[in-house]
Amino acid sequence: MRPSLPKVRLDHLQRLLTPLGIWQHTRYAEPWVEHGFSIDDQARGLIVGVWLHRLAPQRPHWLELPEEEFPARLIEVCLHYIEAAQLENGRFHNFRDAEGAWLDEVGSEDSHGRTVWALQTLISLLPDTAWARRAQPLLEGALQHARTLRSPRALAFMALADDNHARLLHYGRELTQLYEATREPDWRWFENYLTYENPRLPQALLLCGVRTRTPEWVKFAREAFEFLAQTTFAETGYFNPVGTEGWYVRGRTRAVFDQQPVCAGATVEAFLDAWQAFDQYQPFLKYAERALMWYHGDNINQIALYDPETGVVYDGLNALGVNLNRGAESVLSYLLARIKWELYRR
Repeated sequence: MRPSLPKVRLDHLQRLLTPLGIWQHTRYAEPWVEHGFSIDDQARGLIVGVWLHRLAPQRPHWLELPEEEFPARLIEVCLHYIEAAQLENGRFHNFRDAEGAWLDEVGSEDSHGRTVWALQTLISLLPDTAWARRAQPLLEGALQHARTLRSPRALAFMALADDNHARLLHYGRELTQLYEATREPDWRWFENYLTYENPRLPQALLLCGVRTRTPEWVKFAREAFEFLAQTTFAETGYFNPVGTEGWYVRGRTRAVFDQQPVCAGATVEAFLDAWQAFDQYQPFLKYAERALMWYHGDNINQIALYDPETGVVYDGLNALGVNLNRGAESVLSYLLARIKWELYRR
């Protein structure tokens, strides 16, 4: 039975969107201008914009667009930010203040990987557009670093939308080496800790394995998915991600709070890919569904984080209830998850 879900509303995302970018944080309902912008949010926003642009002509019943031009405006703002952020060597700035000044010399490896994922998604889904033509040289510059980045999540993000055989072999080998170095019967994972967006690691290894026809990688990915499911779903069934206040270090007690929307969204997306790859194995679909329903109140605090009237997604669950801030990462993680859910479950 499919869960009953409210319509997707984009009013809140529209409020966060400015000509310079999507505001990174809010203080309660208002944009927290002092925190400026992050390329991570523009990369997520670009993927959301591309999918909205693809879906809008079909007028899906579950989606309420604030205005017809919104997807194009979202793509334009996010792509322009990425263009401005790229350095001569192909890497990117990340943080920018409210006036547009860059606040760092170079962004993190993870933000680089996420930006590559966004550019590849744009070129793949909207190939015959001026946007794709603008994105191509940005991507070519960024991919010069495909074999030099070491962050596991950067590797994973770069793999998600790639179809280049040689690069996928590189990402798959790197992730497999990490997995084999820490894998034990009671700890089937890539690192000695679980932190944020954990499902991206087995998701990427799975996709590398499927696209390069490497069965061992697919097997390892399934092991890691099953370990993650055992670790991040409560016995009563609801999604219970690792908290940010200490994470989960091997051999220690895992943190319960704060629980972040970005972890729920990544779980939805990754387990949907696993469900599809493993012949629609129903438990993986159930995990994706439970992670999606985390936003709608099926969680440790039994509080909804998604407001169906405004499209707001609150910034997480803490020991007192819900974090009433409502930043870009939270709403964009929900939109990425919800779009993929609707596409896979048609």
